[in-house]
Amino acid sequence: MTTAEVAGRDDAPTAVPPPARSRPRRDIEGLRAIAVLSVLVYHAGLAWLPGGFAGVDVFFVISGFLITSLMVREVEQRGRLRLARFWARRARRLLPAGTLVLAFSALVTVFCLPAGDRKPFGGDIVAAAFYLVNWRLGDREVDYLAEDVGASPVQHYWSLAVEEQFYIVWPLLIALVVALVSQRRRLALFATVAVLTLASFAWTLHYVQEVPGQAFFVSTTRVWELGVGALLAVAYPVLVRLPQWLRQVAGWAGLAAIATVMLAYEPSWDWPGLGTLLPVLGTAGVILAGGTTPDRGVGAVIGIRPAVWIGALSYSLYLWHWPFIVGAQGLWGDDLRVRHLLLVVAVSAIPAWLSYRYLENPVRESRRLAANRSALVMGGVLTAVAGLTGAAVIASFALVGTVPVANAEESPGAAAIGTRPAGYWAEQRSVEAIRPSPLDAATDMPQIYDDSCVVNNYGDLKQCEYGAPDGERTVVLVGDSKAMQWFTPLHELARAQGWKLVVIGKNGCEFADVVRPGPDGNPNPSCDDWSQRSLAEILDLRPDLVVTVTRWSVAMPGGPYDEDTPLTRKAMVDGLVHHWQALRDAGIAVAPIVDNPGLSNRPECVQENLDDLRKCAFDMARQSKGSGAAAQLEAAERVEGVRPVDMNDLACPDGRTCPAVIGNVIVYRSGTHISDTYAETLTPMLGERMAAATDGLFGTAS
Repeated sequence: MTTAEVAGRDDAPTAVPPPARSRPRRDIEGLRAIAVLSVLVYHAGLAWLPGGFAGVDVFFVISGFLITSLMVREVEQRGRLRLARFWARRARRLLPAGTLVLAFSALVTVFCLPAGDRKPFGGDIVAAAFYLVNWRLGDREVDYLAEDVGASPVQHYWSLAVEEQFYIVWPLLIALVVALVSQRRRLALFATVAVLTLASFAWTLHYVQEVPGQAFFVSTTRVWELGVGALLAVAYPVLVRLPQWLRQVAGWAGLAAIATVMLAYEPSWDWPGLGTLLPVLGTAGVILAGGTTPDRGVGAVIGIRPAVWIGALSYSLYLWHWPFIVGAQGLWGDDLRVRHLLLVVAVSAIPAWLSYRYLENPVRESRRLAANRSALVMGGVLTAVAGLTGAAVIASFALVGTVPVANAEESPGAAAIGTRPAGYWAEQRSVEAIRPSPLDAATDMPQIYDDSCVVNNYGDLKQCEYGAPDGERTVVLVGDSKAMQWFTPLHELARAQGWKLVVIGKNGCEFADVVRPGPDGNPNPSCDDWSQRSLAEILDLRPDLVVTVTRWSVAMPGGPYDEDTPLTRKAMVDGLVHHWQALRDAGIAVAPIVDNPGLSNRPECVQENLDDLRKCAFDMARQSKGSGAAAQLEAAERVEGVRPVDMNDLACPDGRTCPAVIGNVIVYRSGTHISDTYAETLTPMLGERMAAATDGLFGTAS
């Protein structure tokens, strides 16, 4: 956000006609203080402010109001909009501190976070430098396979990106209206902004239902919030004539609305969505209440001197606090408590003040940078520097030391299990070589991901064919990413036996008559729709065998649902039975592979503990509790002819502890997924167990 856009300190609008230069409105500075403090407290983890993130929405409205007021005022005074001057002011105001914090975030990434984070977070820094990081984060929200990617040190730049995109497009829009309309320009501007605002809001209500995680970040679902501020700016000369008592009522009601969402937010609320109207309209009400008397009523309360000081510093506070939090979590992890994070936030105020006092203000007031060309050149240079800084972080990944990469002969993987006592692997301290490198293991995925065969959490159904194209028999692999991890060995078996292999995959979605939460925690009905359509396609295809895996042990029943419906194991079991029985009734064999236990960040753990791999092993029973294994086994007992294929003794050889490395191969990649390299070494064992489960129909007998 220019979530703390101070608008050059001379951008604050007043009643029309305004003076050529006006002092900042204390009530708006107070709003900024409320907004930034709520975000900071929320990020520190205080439970009593569950909606503190709505401070971003407050900033959006403020920015839309101030920036539009500035441009409309210039048009009315000069008859035109000086675009170069506008962009030059934004560059002087925003880029120096923004670039400095990006450089600091690069240091946090290199020195405080795991080496594996350098590629994704370096890319984030590049995207943040060009103010496109909100789109990158939106894509990551629907990437189920990015589950091990932690919080980026520049994640908070998403709102800055939204506003910077607004600052580029909005002046062009206003300039276009000014060029096309010579009379009643305010009315034309109001109509144009109203149409765009309503269109964005309507799109938001739709998109937040379809792809809620992505909807939080992308610009198209946030334009309406800036638009509300812009509408207020355009209509200000009329609205400011309303009775003062009525405007004060709007102000107090607006402040109450902001407080309500921050204190009473519920995770079930769509965001952005209808609930976002509370802070958005509330902020507009508080701004309107100021009118010609910003120091009265609600303005007198929120415009006190400490709040004004914090409001002026809000941009810097917002910029600095988040990389400090991410760095602290990278260094101390789970040992941090809320009180520690509050201290971290407090410490971040020191560089925030220093950068405000000795960088932001001097640059903004510099005579050398007063010329538009000088400011724009500076902006281009700073953007390039920030982008190169992110690229350097990515490049530094190649310099990270690790264990040599083993060749295939040196890394037999699962084939080595019988050569050692069962408990050997969990007690193994180190290896001389390993495959894949722990720095690359997170991306050690099957070919079907490169082929874009597996759709994301909210994607549509897609079917891909592998194996023998003209094979007389067909095996279908269907399910979420835990099913897809078995593609490589199944593909090898299918090719060896002349079978066609059909893949139907959707990340995060079970092949069962159930509804499961999406990445944002809210129910994802698209999974239920995908599952039902997948079942119908398989029944039409009439394959000889269906192989699937169930990741989760609990779910909601399929079909219409209520968000308050609890997740239960019974619902998951019933959902599995529904699909499996339908297949069996059609004469199709079903061989579910029992879900494996797992623990996140195993490659990262291996990289950090190359001299003691025992630290990366985990308890099998504990990590099996959240897996879908129990639900699969219970469902199999209810469907005649379904025999699960259990491979977990090959991931946890002693039946108690699951090592991160077996036979010089890293067992896990991201989340609880088995690495593609290790899955490939399981091909002979999977063939034997598939043959046993299907009475020799598919697989290879021992």
